[in-house]
Amino acid sequence: MDEIDKPESPETSLNDTMSSGREGHLWEAFVPILLFIGVNRFAGLIWAIVAATAWSLMITIKRFRNGHPVGRFLPLVTAGIIARGVVGVVTDSEAVYFGIGIGIKVSIGLALIVSVLVSKNLLAIYAPRLFGFDTKITNKPVYQSAMNHIAFVVAFAEFASAAFDIWLFNNASVDGYLIIRFFVNWPFTTAVIIGSFLYLNRRLGKLPHFPGLAALLEERLDRIESEKKSRTRPKNN
Repeated sequence: MDEIDKPESPETSLNDTMSSGREGHLWEAFVPILLFIGVNRFAGLIWAIVAATAWSLMITIKRFRNGHPVGRFLPLVTAGIIARGVVGVVTDSEAVYFGIGIGIKVSIGLALIVSVLVSKNLLAIYAPRLFGFDTKITNKPVYQSAMNHIAFVVAFAEFASAAFDIWLFNNASVDGYLIIRFFVNWPFTTAVIIGSFLYLNRRLGKLPHFPGLAALLEERLDRIESEKKSRTRPKNN
């Protein structure tokens, strides 16, 4: 990255990068809600939890096989999904099952804040695995400062989302809770992600020869796709 020309408008290419696969992920996220509502009505809470858990596991494994970053955390993510499903089935309680998800949001927020306070910012550590940052970027004070700001924003966004979930659970039916939460949390989360992306891109844009986050992300995705194709390409004897 020593001699890379800066693109004229990184925000334009950001739109293309962020929209890639968005429809598929939206559909994958909404299916477990439909499964839970439908199965809960006809077969009860336990089978609804089983159906939603099975779908979540299937999608997690699919993303791992497609080379998405979740693959690095597959054992932890899988264990969490199974544990939440088992606890929900054993307790046969909507409050416990949904409460676990709310608790996870709060835990993520606390973990991010603590990681910044002890100078081990989790977002700063794992962002290079997504964007392919090298030490010429990660060792810069502007990178650490920007990632600390983003960590605090994401943490308080998690707290706000958890507070909204608690209020909604206490004031809506199960069906209403699932549907309203999805259509509120999805754009809220998307806004936080895009806002953080643009903020980091603006801060790092002050570094010489920085090509822009969108360009780095596109390059990273192209590399993943090429590696996937090379693994599936038949070998010549």
